[in-house]
Amino acid sequence: MEENEFLKRINVLYNELIIQDRLKFDGLNYFVKNRQTGKWALAKVLKGDVISAPTSRGTSCPLSNVRFMLENPGPYTLEMLVQLAYEGKLYIYFGWVKGLWTKETRKLYFRLLKESNQPINEHYVKDNHNPFYRSVSKAYSGKQKYRQFLLEMEEDPDEVSGMKNLSVFLNEGRHIESEIINQLKKISAPFEYGTRLINNTIIPDLYNPLTNEVIDIKRHIKTGIRKEIETYKSHFPNVTVLFLLGSRTMEINKLGVRKISIFKWIEEQEFFKNLSIEIQTDILNGFENIVERISLKLAVQDRVDYHKKLVEQIIEYDKLGFNNPQISEKVGITYKYVHSILNGRSLSEYTGNYPEIYKTRQALNKKRRNKELPEKVRILTLGGMKVREVSKRIGISTDMVKYHLHTQDLNEKVIMENRNKRLVELFSTETNHGTLKEKFNWIVLELINEYPHLTFGAVKAYYYSKVYNLNQ
Repeated sequence: MEENEFLKRINVLYNELIIQDRLKFDGLNYFVKNRQTGKWALAKVLKGDVISAPTSRGTSCPLSNVRFMLENPGPYTLEMLVQLAYEGKLYIYFGWVKGLWTKETRKLYFRLLKESNQPINEHYVKDNHNPFYRSVSKAYSGKQKYRQFLLEMEEDPDEVSGMKNLSVFLNEGRHIESEIINQLKKISAPFEYGTRLINNTIIPDLYNPLTNEVIDIKRHIKTGIRKEIETYKSHFPNVTVLFLLGSRTMEINKLGVRKISIFKWIEEQEFFKNLSIEIQTDILNGFENIVERISLKLAVQDRVDYHKKLVEQIIEYDKLGFNNPQISEKVGITYKYVHSILNGRSLSEYTGNYPEIYKTRQALNKKRRNKELPEKVRILTLGGMKVREVSKRIGISTDMVKYHLHTQDLNEKVIMENRNKRLVELFSTETNHGTLKEKFNWIVLELINEYPHLTFGAVKAYYYSKVYNLNQ
């Protein structure tokens, strides 16, 4: 197995800092144990969001690594890291995880996709598993990089994309219609089958001459009904679409076309109700057998209305104010899939108009954040807080903090220089305080209006780093 750079690096850091008890976090500050004295000292946070924590890999350690190790105990394996990447948890700490992606980790990630029955076609993977997709793009040269990857994974790219199965799918659809019609013929259902109507321009699967109703049979609830809406509805008062796969409790009326599960529809029909229980059961079992041959998994899920209930749960949690990662934990799917459902890209047959509400709210939240963040950065920085502290408080990168400062013609260095001048003035002011601690507290109170985020620790640190040595 090829060596994984990220795995090697993170395990070295975990062994030397965590297992050897040389690093800890008290909820506010990081502390490092001195190797010679065994004493704990406050870890210095250096430029670039790294802390002074010497290891065999260097004299400092990125904070992203530290946060990851403290919140995700090791030692680590490739399988563990790939699972965290698959769940989106790795990217809470890292952007592009340098050194993680290799032939082996791409294979492991792809295996997770297949085991969870997620689509593996290029468009879905690009939209929902972008870091993995980008790693594939970086690993191959030339055109159709994802196709090359699929071939290496011993997958048929045409079958994955659906191109190979297009004609098979169409034929299967006709075969399904034929099987359902045969079930209806067994009980002499009052329909004409494949009758040509309106000058041979319309050929519905079923036609009821007594009610002048046309009925078409579809494979899945998400199958489009454009033909029925645009053509059938203009000629017939009653148009129904029956679907085999999908929620068995849901009924949709779209522009006058009724769309309903064949299981629900058949139990409404008088000709079916008049049959004996034994014959009714036989017909329903016949429909079940057709569904199971298409997909046993979907058959099981449809019986318990899995997808409809899942969407209802997700929408309800969203209405209650839970964010996507929180919803993900509650319903047991990835937070990216939660987002995909809420914005209507997945399972849209069950979401109704909620994606419009969700996307409008998302846009408003983004607009509000874009408006509020610069003001928060300005207030916190002018209030005496350094860039890295502002970054931690608001939850954005230090680069974004600097960007917001720049757009407002603010400069952290100038702001801090002005603040420090005020500190020096107060250090030099004669007072009756008996100890430096009392004076530091007094300075904080004196500057509370100018710099509301100035802390006792910051005053003390500046005094001993800049003023104390000058007075010696």
